[in-house]
Amino acid sequence: MPITRIVVTAYGLLFAALGVGLWIAPEPLAARLAIAPIGIPGLSAIRGDLGGMFVVLSALCLVGVWSRRRSLLVVAALALCAVVTGRLISLAATGSPAGLALALPVEVGAIVALALHARSMGRPADPAPKTLRAVLVLFLLVAVLVAAGAAALRAPQVQDRLFAWAAQTLVAQDNAALLGDDALRVALCGTSSPLPSNRRAKACVAVMAGGKMYIVDSGPESTERLMQWGVPLDRVAGVFLTHFHSDHIGDLPELNLQTWVAGRPGPLAVYGGPGVEQVVAGFNTALAQDQAYRTAHHTARMLPPQTAPMQARPVAMTGPQPHRAVVYDDGAMRITAIETNHAPVSPAYAYRFDYRGRSVVITGDTTADPRLVEAARGADILFSEALNRDMVRALEGVARRNGRDRVAHIMADIQSYHISPEEAADTANRAGVKLLVLYHLIPAPDNFVLRGIFTRRMNEARKGDWRLSDDGSLYTLPVGSKAYEAGRVPHLAL
Repeated sequence: MPITRIVVTAYGLLFAALGVGLWIAPEPLAARLAIAPIGIPGLSAIRGDLGGMFVVLSALCLVGVWSRRRSLLVVAALALCAVVTGRLISLAATGSPAGLALALPVEVGAIVALALHARSMGRPADPAPKTLRAVLVLFLLVAVLVAAGAAALRAPQVQDRLFAWAAQTLVAQDNAALLGDDALRVALCGTSSPLPSNRRAKACVAVMAGGKMYIVDSGPESTERLMQWGVPLDRVAGVFLTHFHSDHIGDLPELNLQTWVAGRPGPLAVYGGPGVEQVVAGFNTALAQDQAYRTAHHTARMLPPQTAPMQARPVAMTGPQPHRAVVYDDGAMRITAIETNHAPVSPAYAYRFDYRGRSVVITGDTTADPRLVEAARGADILFSEALNRDMVRALEGVARRNGRDRVAHIMADIQSYHISPEEAADTANRAGVKLLVLYHLIPAPDNFVLRGIFTRRMNEARKGDWRLSDDGSLYTLPVGSKAYEAGRVPHLAL
């Protein structure tokens, strides 16, 4: 039956195109398959699992049909049977046929074509190996068991037990140890900019040590990150605003609410340059009715009204050192504000955290500035924002060519008051910091191609270690050591 050979060959070529496509450009193809990868691990899984599966299917079909190896066609058909079984299990578990209309006919068609062509080859000289029959029986048994399990998932008793387990796991999640006095730890709770990214919250850095947590900026969505991590929000000792752009202050109401609900012992202290009083007063006015409702509902014992508001702590550069002022010192943690250049935005501060011999500097938004070099001198880690001008210029050009003049104008403007990755590297080199970490990334490099473009010249520019951060990146500086550890905040995503 030459027609079946043509059909199986067409399927083999289709599978090859899908496999190679998922290797080379996984995101657009994954989107067509209704799959959304989560970070670099998700892309790796798509390339490895899906891409590899399609390439193997292609090889089985093409080699089997042209070398007349019936066993290869049988294996390809069995693999596709497993795929179809998975789709039917999903239908049984969810009760929804979503996703079946396009994929299922293609897969069933491939199985039929493979079976017909294998049959047209006639019976092989030797009977099929017993192992192949055993694999088929085992596959059918597993499929039946999995289908039964999927059907059970629709039973209310099973659903309730699973929900109880998930709730217990989430509530029991406790990362209070991250606030221990054994190290200075920094976690990135927001690494994007006003440009959209579905993987990153806006600017936020959490510094943890000595049983307390200090938040540098509170960009939109960042409080959700802190809640997902299971860190004790009642131990937030203060918020330190680098400046008053919306992507750095937009989540202050949510952070204030969640720390209050968690049992914060007093008003939330918000440090910032002159003008922080207006920011805090505005949010307090906007939140007054919400706070009154919550106290009335949950009682004043649970949510005392006196601890509900935020309290502005203005920081002025009036100390003995020009462009620098100590804003917090409890004997163990010393926090210094450093004036930077983000003109026309003023004031704009960076912050240095010194804890028991370990130190980090967090830039906020800035240009390359000698004051930042001096303030960061000898620090263990410099956390610097970064704007890739080549990429932003490209976005500007695309916007102009498509008649989006307002977007193009903004893309042109922002290039002048942010620091580039190479300038951040030079700052770190001159300051002598051990590690440079880039955050507040413009534009957000959310796949491996963009990461490559974003950091293309970093290895030449940076004379030392550097990292590109993601939401959840965690850096640990043990007390009594010169070492640092890079990792991830441990948390469950159920």
